[in-house]
Amino acid sequence: MKKRLASLLAAAMLAITLTGCSSSTATTGSTQTQAAATIKVTHNLGETEVPLNPQRVVVYDFGMLDTLDALGVAPTLALPKNNVPPYLAKYKGDAYADAGDFFAKDLETVNNFKPDLIILGGRQGKVYEEMSKIAPTIVMGGIDSTKYMEDLSRYNLMIGEIFGKKAEAQAALDKISARINEVRAVAEKNDGKALIVLTNDGNLSAFGPGSRFGLIHNVLGIKPVDPTINVGMHGAKIGFEYFEAKNPDMIFVVDRTVVVGGSNKAAATLDNAMVRSTNAAKNGKIIFLDPGTWYLTGNGLESASRMIEEVAAVLGM
Repeated sequence: MKKRLASLLAAAMLAITLTGCSSSTATTGSTQTQAAATIKVTHNLGETEVPLNPQRVVVYDFGMLDTLDALGVAPTLALPKNNVPPYLAKYKGDAYADAGDFFAKDLETVNNFKPDLIILGGRQGKVYEEMSKIAPTIVMGGIDSTKYMEDLSRYNLMIGEIFGKKAEAQAALDKISARINEVRAVAEKNDGKALIVLTNDGNLSAFGPGSRFGLIHNVLGIKPVDPTINVGMHGAKIGFEYFEAKNPDMIFVVDRTVVVGGSNKAAATLDNAMVRSTNAAKNGKIIFLDPGTWYLTGNGLESASRMIEEVAAVLGM
């Protein structure tokens, strides 16, 4: 009897030891998956050991909030409610904690939430070290339009792997890739040339290939009216004379004022004789894109699909 009891106790201790050591590492995008308490992921600012299926999550990157929603993942969430895009409006509800302002982080609020994981966007990289002291923190960010599917896949497979939804994330990415190919095939046969414009409370900036909105040119194949536009985060400042000089066949407009506030919306800003003289205006091809997706959430599974469909609609698809 004593020998049997000793054997049972030894087995129990071994089980506890194995459970406590059930942590493994995996590189994001790896096909190797193991049951583990944590996983090491490579993000924009390094490597971080994060819990699998975290239960309490602070998310400042609305693209990744979009992906959590698309994958049906529902941890207890905290997020900056004041800037939530309209299509994610349900996250303004009382079931979700407010994590402060999108642009100015409230470290005390985040700390009091006691998160298991913090997801930051590229705009919040400067608070990475402070956030990492509170909980495991990963930093996502923008997408390089010259390697669009690579970046989109990296972010979304990372989230899928953390929350046990990697297969679902891959399936969604496959659909996005297939749709891109369909749209590009049509766009390449279209001779129309486009200009992408960001309006910001009356100010104008142009964006071209390789820019933050380069999905339109680099990925979907819409020809640029000016391939020499300076590639930069904030675009190239332009005046109304630029519209008349370039005479685009399509004008894609992202209204930042809708997102951050201001008194001059895009429609009023572009109500100008030089804009009206363009082929785009004459043919009804001034397209006001959804700023919630194009400016705030472009790296999510749902937002990527929405953006592609907005361009597809212009092509009659």
